[in-house]
Formats: sequence, structure tokens, C-alpha cells
Amino acid sequence: MTRWNLLSDITMVKENREAIGKAWPLFLFLIFHTNRSNKLITTYAELKEKMNESPNTLKHWREHLVRNKVVQVVKGRSSMSFIFLQPYESLVTCEQDDWAAVRIKTDPKVKRVLDKLSSHDNISLLPLIVELSAKVHKLEKSVAT
Repeated sequence: MTRWNLLSDITMVKENREAIGKAWPLFLFLIFHTNRSNKLITTYAELKEKMNESPNTLKHWREHLVRNKVVQVVKGRSSMSFIFLQPYESLVTCEQDDWAAVRIKTDPKVKRVLDKLSSHDNISLLPLIVELSAKVHKLEKSVAT
């Protein structure tokens, strides 16, 4: 299963959605930045810079996720480590790449398009390109069968 499939499954359960609650921005950030060993070491300053949120909001979200047993936080001297608890842990230890991610990494044509988009401040076109790419992929599968 890919991360997207698991995220869908986990968020379909009401208790899991309630546990994530208002801290969903931090939850999603952590999912997509935690390594396969289920650990993300970071600081409030780094989170503030990347998420554009105040340290107080980030602390509030972190406490919410800890209180609801979504993550465990180990505080260091100047940093903290986030570790996902079950069932959320499966989101970072699963097969992380779906067909689109594999294609982005391996297809030189796709990589060239993404490079052009990012170099010309046209990244807002990315959703359209992803949608078109999905349609092409679907057509390629139907032609192959």
C-alpha cells in the first residue's frame, strides 16, 4: 500500500480524525517529512520557517497530537524528535512511492517538465499536469491490455 492509500484508510475512521483534529497541518507536515525509521528531528524555528506558523501554534498542535496519542515527542537540548504511534506509524514506514512518485523520479520527460515549471515560477500548473499525467497513465494501461 502507498502512503496515500493508508492516509485515506486512517482518516476514514472517526476516532483517528478526531485525534488529529485541529493539528492536521502539523500532522501532514510530519507524515511527509519523517523518514522511514519513523523519526523526525527538528526545532520550532525550522517548523516555523517551513510551515509559516507561530511557535505558539506549533506548540499547541504538537501538544494536541501528543495528548491524543498520535505522536510521541522526545525533547532534546535544542531540538525535538517526533515519532508516530500506531496506527499512524504505518504512514511513514509503508511503501512511500506511488506510481506518480516513481514516474517523477525515473521518467526524464516528467523531470524535465517539473524542472521547467519550478525554474519559471509556474508551479501553480502542477495540479493540472498531475491530472493530465494520470489520464495519460490510465490511457497507457488501457492500451496495454
